[in-house]
Amino acid sequence: MKNFILLLLVIGAVYSFKPELFSFINNKAAFDEQGNPVTMVFTHNKCGRPCDEAVSLLEKRNVEYSLYLLDDNEANQALWKEYGSVNTFPNIIVGNEKVQGSYKSRIISVLAMNYGDRVLTSTERYYMNNHFYDDGSDKLVMYGASWCGYCKKMRKTLAENNVDYIEIDVEKSSQRKSLTDTLEITGYPLMYYGYNRLEGPNPRDVIALM
Repeated sequence: MKNFILLLLVIGAVYSFKPELFSFINNKAAFDEQGNPVTMVFTHNKCGRPCDEAVSLLEKRNVEYSLYLLDDNEANQALWKEYGSVNTFPNIIVGNEKVQGSYKSRIISVLAMNYGDRVLTSTERYYMNNHFYDDGSDKLVMYGASWCGYCKKMRKTLAENNVDYIEIDVEKSSQRKSLTDTLEITGYPLMYYGYNRLEGPNPRDVIALM
């Protein structure tokens, strides 16, 4: 019993300083009364460039959002805690998806997952159309290279689990620069399942999506 109580105290202490480690407990999502996804942005006055860039991205994509400043605002702080109180800013919540930080490609991925291709540029739409079958269902796409060891591991796991996917060798693509710039490919493998961006994914996490 003493060990159990000690464990609870340790967990409580960790939660006090690192609540983001427990964000999986709170799956609260952002939807309006009609069930449509909405966008919420939590920030603070000292966030600076990361928050400015994220907000600018939303505005350029014509995405309506609600901005919640946490500075000296108990109501916004309480709401932030309801959604997991992650300490990396900005905290962006769109429907069931959450983004911590101003990682552009992940924000775009989450926006597209919730609002469709209206939030994409024409070039993004061109490449991401390859992430769907003719009936509109999600397709698994791996962007990689022949020399990539992690790609080899991913191929092996997908084959063992009979998972259908297509692979695009970025290094051999005639559109390499445009492709890497548009999708912000900085390492391999990069995978997409529909609009869902999977950066450096664990093979088991990919299988779990199927």
